[in-house]
Amino acid sequence: SRRCSRYGIDVTNNIVGQLNSYEINIISGMAKGIDSIAHKAAINNNINTVAVLGSGIDVIYPKENYRLYNEILENGGCIISEFPLGTPPLSRNFPMRNRIISGMCELLIVTEGGEKSGTLITVGAALEQGKN
Repeated sequence: SRRCSRYGIDVTNNIVGQLNSYEINIISGMAKGIDSIAHKAAINNNINTVAVLGSGIDVIYPKENYRLYNEILENGGCIISEFPLGTPPLSRNFPMRNRIISGMCELLIVTEGGEKSGTLITVGAALEQGKN
């Protein structure tokens, strides 16, 4: 959820904080809100994190995540995209990005999401892929 509540932030931080004793990666889309919170929590808990972008890997979106983008890389995480360099963050790209996120995950944890959000697109893709 891009417009997350204090509850969503706290739950995300709590869940990620409990995962640092497992060999696990946090995979998310580096969007505003819960995505960014999950990436930051992973970094703070020494957990690898993967950002899947809905743009080329050279196009940081949203722009306010410039620092997060660099922190992910500096802490051993990675930034990936199926889109060519220079591809802008077009709205049609994000459902495709969400399919990749669900495809990379063994388990999808949703802490918060709106009724018409990309979160539900990711959930739908995960169910189609037979994920938990």
